[in-house]
Amino acid sequence: MKAPELNDYVVVKITQVMQYGAYAELEEYPGWKGFIHISEVASHWVKNIRSYVKEGQVRVAKVIRVYPDKKSVDLSLKRVSNAIAKRKMESLRRAKRGKYLLEIAAKQIGRSPEEVIEKLEAEFGDVFGAFESAAIYGEKALEGVDIPAEWKKAIAEVASKYIEVPKKKVMAQMEIVVPGPYGAKIIREALLSIYDKIASHPHAEARVYVAGVPRYNVEVTSYDYKTAEGLIREACDSVVEQIRRAGGEASWEKVKL
Repeated sequence: MKAPELNDYVVVKITQVMQYGAYAELEEYPGWKGFIHISEVASHWVKNIRSYVKEGQVRVAKVIRVYPDKKSVDLSLKRVSNAIAKRKMESLRRAKRGKYLLEIAAKQIGRSPEEVIEKLEAEFGDVFGAFESAAIYGEKALEGVDIPAEWKKAIAEVASKYIEVPKKKVMAQMEIVVPGPYGAKIIREALLSIYDKIASHPHAEARVYVAGVPRYNVEVTSYDYKTAEGLIREACDSVVEQIRRAGGEASWEKVKL
């Protein structure tokens, strides 16, 4: 079992609070204990430690000393920012979810999870990332991973059953004016071309509707913001080009949701 290292951020569960400090268990390192001196609880003077930590709390702490022979560490709470604590807790949540899903897949094919953990982590960052990708793209998400085909099939099946990946939406508002008797037709055809452009991209959808002439709203949804933003930019720029070629004027801007 890997040991915690100096300056690591670890998730701990407070087990005992004393007048001079608190004892904790390291959630990610079974058998390892930690101690948080009262001077490391907060960045200011602490009169009553129980105002800051309580038994049963799960917190993120920084390792400031390691005693390998005792499987013990000294910890600090005050050296952990809110942003770091949030990221660490999310990382632990993902690790637990990934482990749970991998165990289901392993049981399904009668194999050991340890066979594929390292390869999935190397490819996706963490095990849960593999299931997230498989929930979107199926077995294709695992094509480049050097694991047996039965594992790929099992992961894809478990992902489709247990994971629902929410789509992200971006929105833009266009202002379009085309003079002449065919102006409405030209605008309609240009806006309809957005559907064709978005339809060519897997797992993305578009919606176009009138916001109040000459303004039109365009919405694009996908599994990640970066993809959705790229698609809506490409689609709106294409409409602007079509309208200008037809002798009209068009512009667009992103709308904050």
